[in-house]
Amino acid sequence: MTCTACARRVEKNLNKVAGVSAYVDFASEKAHVTAAAEVTQAMLVQAVEDAGYKVGGNRSELKSLLWRLWIGAIIATPVAIISMFHQLMPPNWHTIAAFLTLPVAAYVSWPFHHAAFKNLKLKTATMDTLVSLGVIVAYVYSVIQLFVGGMDVYFEVAAAVPTVVLLGRWLEVRTRRSATDSVKALLTAIPDLAVVRRESGQETIATKDVKLGDLVVVANGQRIPVDAVVVEGVGQVDNSLITGESVPVGVHPDSEVSAGAVNIGATLVLRTTAVSANSRIAQIADLVREATAHKTKITGLTDRISEVFVPTVIALSALTYLIWTFAFNDPQRGLSAAIAVLVIACPCALGIAVPMSLVVATSMGARHGIVIRDPDTLSLLNRVRKVVLDKTGTLTTGNLRVAKVFALADTDQNSAMAMAAAVERSSMHPLAKAIAAVDNSLTATDVVETAGSGVQGTVNGITLNVTRSSAVAVENQSELAAAIESAGATSLVVVSWGGIARLLISLDDDIRDESKRAIEALQAIDVEPILLSGDAEGRVAAVARELEIATHFAGVTPEQKLSKIEALKLNADGGKAVVAMVGDGLNDVAALAGADIGIAMGSGTHAAQSAAAITIVDDNPLAVAYSLKLARRTWSNIKQNLAWAFGYNVILIPVAALGLLNPMLAGAAMAFSSISVVLNALKLKIVAR
Repeated sequence: MTCTACARRVEKNLNKVAGVSAYVDFASEKAHVTAAAEVTQAMLVQAVEDAGYKVGGNRSELKSLLWRLWIGAIIATPVAIISMFHQLMPPNWHTIAAFLTLPVAAYVSWPFHHAAFKNLKLKTATMDTLVSLGVIVAYVYSVIQLFVGGMDVYFEVAAAVPTVVLLGRWLEVRTRRSATDSVKALLTAIPDLAVVRRESGQETIATKDVKLGDLVVVANGQRIPVDAVVVEGVGQVDNSLITGESVPVGVHPDSEVSAGAVNIGATLVLRTTAVSANSRIAQIADLVREATAHKTKITGLTDRISEVFVPTVIALSALTYLIWTFAFNDPQRGLSAAIAVLVIACPCALGIAVPMSLVVATSMGARHGIVIRDPDTLSLLNRVRKVVLDKTGTLTTGNLRVAKVFALADTDQNSAMAMAAAVERSSMHPLAKAIAAVDNSLTATDVVETAGSGVQGTVNGITLNVTRSSAVAVENQSELAAAIESAGATSLVVVSWGGIARLLISLDDDIRDESKRAIEALQAIDVEPILLSGDAEGRVAAVARELEIATHFAGVTPEQKLSKIEALKLNADGGKAVVAMVGDGLNDVAALAGADIGIAMGSGTHAAQSAAAITIVDDNPLAVAYSLKLARRTWSNIKQNLAWAFGYNVILIPVAALGLLNPMLAGAAMAFSSISVVLNALKLKIVAR
């Protein structure tokens, strides 16, 4: 594909197939297709070929462009010199120029002519049509002048314009592909081979053949081939490819490591926990690809504008020639102006203004451990002024520990604790994991988890409830209240059965090292952080004080979290505020879905990640502020690109029509317009975390 119009034509043809919904992204050169079961691959391939293209891409495009570019440059240079100094040339100088220009007008310009011919058969027009028309008109008119004895020739235009445009296209393709290579870099970071420890010794096998539980040996300087946990060795790993953090992370036995990270310390022995498509890095790549598979609302608008752009330009070019010829009796200047109008117009700059910025932004987000599922999210994220944060697992480590246990109603503490652990074992909530880790001697049946409330299950014929202290009604309420007061400002869980509280479990965790800086980073960009948690008031207030969060809500149920989010969307003046919610648990799902932007932690539940528009892979709360800064910069970048793309055409097309712009300079300006959009989009790579 050579321009966005090509992408739209392929997209239209794919969508004509019954049962197919497709979006073709010009920036990444990929088609994203959702098809019914009866749709075959052959039908999709045929639709693409009917549009005049082939499936599989042409990775030799850059090489072909460069070869034609060199030929064009070698020939166009003497032609331009001959035209500039024709007074010093022999009488037949225009004949020499005609023969020199022919290979450029035919071979070098062939990609434009071929695309224009395909467009003609399909009754459409693209930028290629404009360039092809400009070259053909300039060359044919000049040859006619040669035969009739005229001197008004434009061989330098026919030679220089396609060369300059090819230079622009080569630079654009090269730069565009470099901007969209982040996903490829993620996948290619996984080594093809892995060293596996067997009973008979070490064996080198293909990474795809590594099984769960295999022991993998990674020497200093090697990339880790699988997701794993360290079983032997102490050292450091470089996670920069995955998280964007350049500072190495210390690892030791029981530390988790990800495929693609680099071991920069002593040899490590790892036990495989995930391989191939299930690895963290592969999942990130999938999510990034998913993010670019959506057409944004603003992209749809620019597409509609581009559809009428080329026919309008052709009409303006013809009108320019007619006015100069018949109104001003200057057909020579009219032809020059008409060619300049054809060449100067650049729908590509308009077409790539939005998707180029979005592709770079989503790729950079991925490099910093932030997966943005829908590019339209960035426009909303740009307007966020309130960020609501869950406590456990978001601002705290989530690595809860049982701090103290209070036995109630003359209950055997050890027995009740074992029963509670059995019931909690099936839950992914951090509180449940901490309790389940205490004992694994019993098994529970008929386990049911209620978001924000707790878990119910049957152990040894007894149906027990493990719930938050604020969500339980029991007969021995006064005894329970006294235990709660003794426990203090901690996370509290009650184990009860038969309507009587049997245990009060006090749990605690630590605030993440990055949380303080994350809150400061949000406040630095005028975003209000708000703490929202189902934990007890004392513990939530303590965390809020330590992190200097002015507003907090404690003891809220999932339903109450959602209602708080809805209330926060209303400003004091009655206006609407854009609110983001950051969470990780099942009890956060409703709030994540109800917020304007849901942001889930990578280690959180699948339900939370499914409800969120953004996933923070490495659980670093600093990434929240970075995502906001990235969104703001991206939106500003898009507006700059659109302003340039529109402004360029609005200003220079009339200039060309007035005969004030040489066609060669028009070609250079057209090429520069697309390159400038791409280069401006690449500025997003320097957004600081």
